[in-house]
Amino acid sequence: MKMRFLFAICAVLFLSPALWAQIQWQDLGKGAQVTSFQAQLFNSVQSISAIRYPERRFKLRVINDPGSEADWTGVLAERHKGLAAVNGSYFNVKTLEPVTYVKEKRRVEGATTANETFRTDGLLAVRGRKVDIIRCDTLNYDSASKKCNDALAAGPVLLLDGWEARDEWPTTSFYTKRHPRTFVGTTNDGWVYLVVIDGRTPGKADGASIHETALIARLLGIDNAINLDGGGSSTLWTSKHGVVSNPCDNHRYDHEGQRRVPNIVMIK
Repeated sequence: MKMRFLFAICAVLFLSPALWAQIQWQDLGKGAQVTSFQAQLFNSVQSISAIRYPERRFKLRVINDPGSEADWTGVLAERHKGLAAVNGSYFNVKTLEPVTYVKEKRRVEGATTANETFRTDGLLAVRGRKVDIIRCDTLNYDSASKKCNDALAAGPVLLLDGWEARDEWPTTSFYTKRHPRTFVGTTNDGWVYLVVIDGRTPGKADGASIHETALIARLLGIDNAINLDGGGSSTLWTSKHGVVSNPCDNHRYDHEGQRRVPNIVMIK
């Protein structure tokens, strides 16, 4: 697995020499930064937006406002006075209730359903300002999130210590087809990333498979990463710039196509 992943990274870097020149980070205050760019990767156009911040300077929060309280990612973040946010984990699009384990302010507010186990294999766990990405199954959520203020089950886990988290990914369409993707990542030297890969707009934002998402995470310098809900939910928002990504729920490549979601991951 490690050699395959190393060859893939080297191939992408060789084919995309201008990638790093396109990444221009803008200041959000206290060391937090935001970027948005397009790049030719994997014989496709990738539209990528990201926020990164020093872990010691901010708190990462899981905000869960399900059902009638659900709303756009930006609205939920403004409601809770966030600096920046991405959409959270998987949910029932009819009831707007989470279908994965959710812990907010030390209270468990959601459970992972049997239908979600094919992709939900990890936990985004927050203890104070410390952000961890833990690979675990549904039986271990309570123990893995012990002493956590907030936690969110999602998946698949993409990277662990700089390497792709699985030897082989499943061959179902969720893994192999290109979709908009959202993920949270950490580096071993103390940075946290919130990233959205736009999709469903051929020629402007082709989207990424799970393997390609893992490669993009590593190209950004991330060591550990977990995939969140994607598709029409994928949205990155900041209080300074509004929606930075190009959410696709309106079937246009613009900043207006947000989808109502029950939970978000927010910097405060």
